[in-house]
Amino acid sequence: MTPAVILKKSHTVHLKPEGEICNRLKAGTKVRVVKNKGDWAYVNWRSEKKKGWIYLP
Repeated sequence: MTPAVILKKSHTVHLKPEGEICNRLKAGTKVRVVKNKGDWAYVNWRSEKKKGWIYLP
């Protein structure tokens, strides 16, 4: 299992890289990075119940 990461700033969550925004994460939210695609990371949070892509250049 990948280690948890604490977000240093807020992020919008997308259904797919550069896709529709489906959620927002506040700074301080703990997420797990499942996979990367370029500058995008597929993450989950809330015990893996919530998932989506965030931009991490």
